[in-house]
Amino acid sequence: MRQPPVNVVGFSASPRAKGSTAWVVETILEGARDQGMPARYWSAADLDLQPCRACFACRTKDRRCVIQDDMAPVHASILEAQALVLGAPIFMGQMSAQAKIFLDRLHPFFAPRFSPTFQEEHAGKALVLAFVQGNPDPGLFQTYVDYTRHLFMTLEFDVRECVVVAGTRSGEAPDQADLRARLKGIGASLAT
Repeated sequence: MRQPPVNVVGFSASPRAKGSTAWVVETILEGARDQGMPARYWSAADLDLQPCRACFACRTKDRRCVIQDDMAPVHASILEAQALVLGAPIFMGQMSAQAKIFLDRLHPFFAPRFSPTFQEEHAGKALVLAFVQGNPDPGLFQTYVDYTRHLFMTLEFDVRECVVVAGTRSGEAPDQADLRARLKGIGASLAT
């Protein structure tokens, strides 16, 4: 029996399967599910994802990546979805290596409107960016957060929210007051 379509896909780009980034993404998805939106969760910690080889095979007619890893089902779920929630820990002032691999592997389907490989049918997908960092100052890496938001906008995503969860070095995200309600609210807003 065929499963109903996934309306929201969450991807935790952390090497830790059960860390703060995973909790943040899952909590946002919980808010979407509360609004009746089916959701699918992926964790980089559970997947074999190889870096892009820049071979451009994915830009041929069949749009398939030559790398034989776990990205194909992730691609399929993202293409079916109306929204994507990307959780990325900030390591060394920018997204984790796992997040960068994920971003690069979106290459077959997402391109700027001015690109000869732009695909109108994939433009406008709603996106929530959720950054998680150990440093307690949520504005410390704001330049990078803004850069990443702009990058996804250039790739024709409809960036709905860009949240920074800070201070996880001194305590896990679930322990932060009012954070759960805020994240669930972000997820719920994807239904509109």
